[in-house]
Amino acid sequence: MGELIGCLAIAALAHVPSVPAATAVGLVIGLAAGLGGALRGALLQVTAGPAYVGRVTSVATLVGFGVAPLAFPLVGAAVERWWAGPVFAVCAAICALGVVVTLCSAPLRRAELPR
Repeated sequence: MGELIGCLAIAALAHVPSVPAATAVGLVIGLAAGLGGALRGALLQVTAGPAYVGRVTSVATLVGFGVAPLAFPLVGAAVERWWAGPVFAVCAAICALGVVVTLCSAPLRRAELPR
């Protein structure tokens, strides 16, 4: 649920009129999406099994940190062409799709962190 709030905040960021308000929205994005993403990553590692933890973590890291910088020029060109509102809405929808895919995964829904 928290990550979906982060997705909504990403879509709202393009419409924020001032820097202090954008800072507050950025804080919401960081808290909601950042903490939720960290929890999802931990649950993914627990679900992967001992033989696959390294592989799963490397693919998740590559997608999370490797693909994002490649998308920045595309997002910049899209903002230049269509303005920030629609582009941020599409980015938020892509993030929400990741949340929905995670929620549709039965093993991830049942995963528990070790105590």
